[in-house]
Amino acid sequence: MDLYFFSYTGTCQSIAKELGSLLKSTPRAIKTYKLPYFLWLIFSFIPNLQVKISYEKPTSPYGVVIFPKWTFNCPPITTFLREVSFKKLLLVICYGGWREKPYGEYYKNLALRKSKEVKIYYIKRASWERNKASELERLEETVLKTFGEEG
Repeated sequence: MDLYFFSYTGTCQSIAKELGSLLKSTPRAIKTYKLPYFLWLIFSFIPNLQVKISYEKPTSPYGVVIFPKWTFNCPPITTFLREVSFKKLLLVICYGGWREKPYGEYYKNLALRKSKEVKIYYIKRASWERNKASELERLEETVLKTFGEEG
């Protein structure tokens, strides 16, 4: 399966590296502009905003995308999900505190425009920082249930 991540602070990259190590899959970065935090904060308030991104094209019909929960929008992920398609896709959303479910549903619906089956998994940032091993075990279990032998 293809494993992608977008990370501003490094948490999503850490999750991707740990998961990639378990699954023997190399995480692929979704890259975009290096902008100051306050600009990304402003952009996160604009629903559906897209930005220029670069990434390695998918090679598998199965994908995992790890990304942060920003206010209403994470523009690099919005762009990515409008460009790629998968047979099965797992969205892993790392969040800090509030309204992660509506955010996840927004991204699930966006992904369903191009991908056939989409599931969501949430990781609270504080839980990841406190107990990586437990969170990673639960995430690996979810990946295996989602993709089974196919991925």
